[in-house]
Amino acid sequence: MGLDESSLAMNRRGFLRTGAGAVLAGAFGTGVLSTVAGCGSDGGASKVSSAADVTLPTTIPYQGPKPDIAATADGVPAAFYTYPKPERAFPTPPLKNEKITAITNVFGPPPPGRSKNPAWQEIEKRLGAQVDITSVSSADYETKLNTVIAGGKLPDIMLYDGAGINNLPRFLQSACADLTPLLGGDRAKDFPHLAMIPKTVWETCTQAGKLYLLPIPRNIVGGSGFYNSTLFGKVGVTDTSAIRNADDFLGVLKELTRPKQNQWALGSTNFGTTPFHHIFGSPNNWTLDGGKLVKNYETDEYKATLEFLVELHRAGCFVPGSEGWTKQQMQNGFAAGKVAMIYDGLPAYAGPTGYFRTLPQTHQGNEAKPFLPFGHDGGKPVTWQDNIAFGWIMLAKADEKRLRTVLKACDFLASPFGTAEYLLLNYGVEGADYKLDPKGNPTLTAQGNQDTLVPWKFLSAPSQVVYDPTRPRGTTSTSCTARTRR
Repeated sequence: MGLDESSLAMNRRGFLRTGAGAVLAGAFGTGVLSTVAGCGSDGGASKVSSAADVTLPTTIPYQGPKPDIAATADGVPAAFYTYPKPERAFPTPPLKNEKITAITNVFGPPPPGRSKNPAWQEIEKRLGAQVDITSVSSADYETKLNTVIAGGKLPDIMLYDGAGINNLPRFLQSACADLTPLLGGDRAKDFPHLAMIPKTVWETCTQAGKLYLLPIPRNIVGGSGFYNSTLFGKVGVTDTSAIRNADDFLGVLKELTRPKQNQWALGSTNFGTTPFHHIFGSPNNWTLDGGKLVKNYETDEYKATLEFLVELHRAGCFVPGSEGWTKQQMQNGFAAGKVAMIYDGLPAYAGPTGYFRTLPQTHQGNEAKPFLPFGHDGGKPVTWQDNIAFGWIMLAKADEKRLRTVLKACDFLASPFGTAEYLLLNYGVEGADYKLDPKGNPTLTAQGNQDTLVPWKFLSAPSQVVYDPTRPRGTTSTSCTARTRR
C-alpha cells in the first residue's frame, strides 16, 4: 500500500467509498455500491437496495498464527512484529491446467513478463492455472476498461476502482456474474479465504439486491493524518488526543508557527481538512437527521470546522501559498520539517516509504506519529470508516463450473498473511526475490522489487494486517490509531 495507491483511493472514489456508503452502512445496514451507484437511472432494470437485503458470506475467522496485537470483531486489523513461520494453505494446486484472464491497473513501471519472472511462474504452478493479466497504468485504466467493455469480450476478472463505468447497475446485471448463489451464507465455506473477509467489507459489494462484487479489503479507517511529534513535543504536546479543546489546539498551532525558522503548523488546505472534521464531529459526507438524509456541508459541525480553519488561516498557521500545493509538495514540506501536521491516509504510515520511516531520514531527530483527534468541546471526536476497500472485482458471466474455477483462483490470491502463499504473492521466490533475516522476516532483493510488481493484489486480496518488522513502534502506532474510530 504505497502512497500513490492511498492517494488514488482517497480521491477517485471519494464519493463512493469515503462518502455516503460508510455513513449509510452504519445507519441502516446498506452497502456503498448498493445505495449510491444503485440510484442510477436504468429504465427500471435495477432497484435501490440495502446490503441487509442480501445474504452476505458467512464470516469464518482465520485460525492462523497468533498476532502480536489482536484484531477486533468489527474489522480493525491484527498487527505483527515479525513474519510467522509460513505454512501452505494449499498443499496441492486448487486448479488443474486452467487458463484465466484478467484486467487491472498497475502503479509504477510494468513488471517483468512471465518468462523472466520466477515469482509469476511459481504462483501459476501452485495455483494450477495460467493467469493472463492485462495490466494498465492507473492513469489510463478507466479508458482501457471501457474500451474492453465496449468490445464485448470480457476477461474473467475485472477490477472496478469506483469510477468510469456508466450505469454500473445495468452493466453488472447484463454482463457480470451474480455471486450470491456461490458465496451467500454458508456457501462461502467453499472459498474459505474469501469467507475470512469481515462483513463490514462485504457490505460494500452489493448492488440491486445481489452480491456482484468481490472486495479488495483495506483497514477500515483512514485515520486523521500525521504530526511531527518532535515539533509538537517542543510546545508541550506528547499525545494529541489529550488536547482539551479547540481553543487549546489553536494555541498549540500558533506556537508551532515560526516563519523566521521556516516552520508552520499546517500546509495545504487541499489535503489538510480531514483531522479538523474529526475534531468537530462532521459526518462522513452524509448523515441522518430524523430520518432525513443530510449532506455534510449542511450541518453545524461542518460549518464550525470551516470557521476554525478560517481562524487558523488568519492566524498565519498555513504556509503562505500552500493552498495550491500538490500532494507531493505537502509530503515534501512535512518531510523537511517545514510543516508540523498533515493529512494522508493511514496506509501511508508504515512500510518502506511510510512517514514513520521517511521523516527521520529526511529530517534527522524528528518522528512522525498518527494524529489522534480530540473533541473540540472536550467531548468525543468522530473518525470515519473511510478505508474499507481499495476497489472491487467483477467476474464476467459464465456457467457455474467456470465461476467456481475463477473463484478458486480468487480464493488462492486471497491467501491470508502468515501463509506460504501470501509470502509468495507478496515477496516472490526465496533466494531470487527475497531473503530471510535471522527472525524470519523477508527482505526483497533488487530482482524481487521488480518481480513483485505483478498486480496480484488487485485481482483478489485478503484482509490486511499491520506489519513492518523494521519499526515495531510504527506497527503499534498504526494498530492503535485504527482502534480509535467510532
